[in-house]
Amino acid sequence: MAKLPINFQKIKTNDYSGKEIIQYLVTILEKESYFNKTAICNRTELLKLKDDLDKILADSNIADIIGISEDKAAIVNKAYQSDILCKNCNLKMTRECVTCLFVLESPLERKLFLELKRAGINFQPQYGLNRLGVNISVEGKSYSNPENNFKDLLTKVDFYIEKNDIKLCVYTDGHTYHERTEDQAQRDRNIDRTLQEFGFQVLRYTGKDVKEDTLKIINDIKKRIDKK
Repeated sequence: MAKLPINFQKIKTNDYSGKEIIQYLVTILEKESYFNKTAICNRTELLKLKDDLDKILADSNIADIIGISEDKAAIVNKAYQSDILCKNCNLKMTRECVTCLFVLESPLERKLFLELKRAGINFQPQYGLNRLGVNISVEGKSYSNPENNFKDLLTKVDFYIEKNDIKLCVYTDGHTYHERTEDQAQRDRNIDRTLQEFGFQVLRYTGKDVKEDTLKIINDIKKRIDKK
């Protein structure tokens, strides 16, 4: 129920001939005022108000509702029309779309993002950790920027979850274990070892895992973070 300071009530009266007349009492609950403001209108006037409200709401586009630029709104609108992950998504027209479409870096991350949201698990996406295991911002970093690059970054965790003294780092890898080069595998092992030394737990999932069994991933995560 919307908590707007305005109420509508249908009232029935009779004219001098005894014919029933239906009108509508509109009450505006004015803050810090002893008296409420009221007005009586007929059905035609109430329908006009409805039309005006519908027009205002129709004129509110994605950019206005989510609070993004028109350029980004065009990308979001295109995704709504053609992206399979947007189909039947209950997060449409919310700020979550900004994270899903502009912060996450792959369809795998987006798929797991939506499943974590549905499961009610609190997390932070794209969570940067420096070489001391301390959170740092990754916003605006680039390899070509000498003042804001990745030299101090140990890892960017796809989904960081902290609960019950558990610090969990969840990764979605685009390649399977067999597709990884030895250098990639060794790099991941080194990162995992360093994270564990800092007290983090690590879960890594392949693209196949995310595509075929997100329920197992969610259950794995819950078992970790819900441990007493």
